[in-house]
Amino acid sequence: MQIIVEEAIEAYQGQRLLEATNAAYAALQNDPQAWLELLEERAEWDVTLADGLEGL
Repeated sequence: MQIIVEEAIEAYQGQRLLEATNAAYAALQNDPQAWLELLEERAEWDVTLADGLEGL
């Protein structure tokens, strides 16, 4: 019984994390300046994805 309760709690916590993450992204998308800044930062990081990995 304790294992079932622990698994249910973990699943609930995971669901809450996803809901909070979705809410945060929705709020970010509702702020055009903040969303643009995020997209710009992502573009900067995308340049580093293949650094030094061409030969692998």
